[in-house]
Amino acid sequence: MRRLLITLVLCLIALPVLAHDPSIEGDEDWGGFDAPNRVADATISYALYGYLDEGDIDVFRLDFEDEENLLRVELLVPVCGDHYADFYPQFAVFSTNTRAADSELAAVSFPFDVPEELHAVYVSDTPEATLEARPTFVEPIGGTAYYDSPRLDLDVPRGTYLIAVYAPDGVRSGDYTIATGYREVFNSPPGETLAEVITIRANAWLHRDCDLAPDDPNAMITPEHVD
Repeated sequence: MRRLLITLVLCLIALPVLAHDPSIEGDEDWGGFDAPNRVADATISYALYGYLDEGDIDVFRLDFEDEENLLRVELLVPVCGDHYADFYPQFAVFSTNTRAADSELAAVSFPFDVPEELHAVYVSDTPEATLEARPTFVEPIGGTAYYDSPRLDLDVPRGTYLIAVYAPDGVRSGDYTIATGYREVFNSPPGETLAEVITIRANAWLHRDCDLAPDDPNAMITPEHVD
């Protein structure tokens, strides 16, 4: 109990400094192209904790009002025993602004339908298979271990951008965290943020029991968020 109290106090102290606002996907899905999850400020650093079901696609909306902007995105996979050692979700960026479109991506095929008014701006690389262990790091506030992942920093003009997170084969399912923005600004109510941090530190957002083998039928779980 004392260790938990110390952790909570440290989180309260650190949150205004790091200001990496967390948000966890609840009972309702983040939403697709028809109802994307809108990020409140495309420039502020947010961490969005989600889950891909089989055939699922999660879409996040970023709006930029200035003529010149930096779009930052990083898609992370948590370390959970051996469950996600070969889980490589991808993300693609789309926009209604034709000036942001990458003409070389016009012929790219996706495992989902893309609305006609959207133009592909960026598609993350498909990782090459390797026998080497994936490098990892630990995020200090949430205490979550992640596999290393490249970060996208892209200069974009004014407009609306939709980030689609998906499994390349359209079949694999798993947990992920998508980080957007770059400004470290304390934006969310402290109590709300602290509740999310508690859930994250308890690994209560994960859909796998990391202590069980991937082929164990009891390893699949439905998280119960910590109140």
